[in-house]
Amino acid sequence: MSEPNGFDRDYFIQTRKEIDTEKRERDQMLNFAILVLGAIGFVIYQSETAQKFLREPEAMAIEIPALVIISSLFWVRYRKLRQISDRWFTLNRMLLRYFDEKRVEEMLEGIVVKDLKEWRYIKKDIILNIALCLPIYGLLLIPFFRGWCPDQRWRLILTVVVIVAHSLLSSVVLGRKFIDPLPPLSDVKSTIKENQEINKLE
Repeated sequence: MSEPNGFDRDYFIQTRKEIDTEKRERDQMLNFAILVLGAIGFVIYQSETAQKFLREPEAMAIEIPALVIISSLFWVRYRKLRQISDRWFTLNRMLLRYFDEKRVEEMLEGIVVKDLKEWRYIKKDIILNIALCLPIYGLLLIPFFRGWCPDQRWRLILTVVVIVAHSLLSSVVLGRKFIDPLPPLSDVKSTIKENQEINKLE
């Protein structure tokens, strides 16, 4: 076991600061998604014209983009989390240079890297995405709460298709697990050993 050099220490600290910054930016995106949903709700609540318009088939031209906007913000959050995960994987690899694997697994970096490969950090946004889209789903279904007529059959089919397709597609996109972008540690150690042997021969 060796002590981290000055460059590695500074790099480690700077990367942890960048992770904190990225996390704050992710939270701002969630706040913006809630703001968008709140603005839609406020307009509907304040305007009788908007309420009447939502009962018309043309309302889907606004409701579907609203679903896309909300899920797009969560997709950006997902991409931001991927950037954060790359930094955690990098920090974990740095620690493995100085400490044994068992000890690193007990450090925060080891715990985070382990959970990044599972569902712990991913499932939150999947659930929030569906939860924030539920009011829009409700708006899509409002016309059918006021009575049923055969002429609405096509609209009901389209509404069901939109809701199911959106929930499944967005969950699949946001549910992809993260993988370590770095080469396997065994390959790295092998390369380092080979380079050391070449340097000795020279």
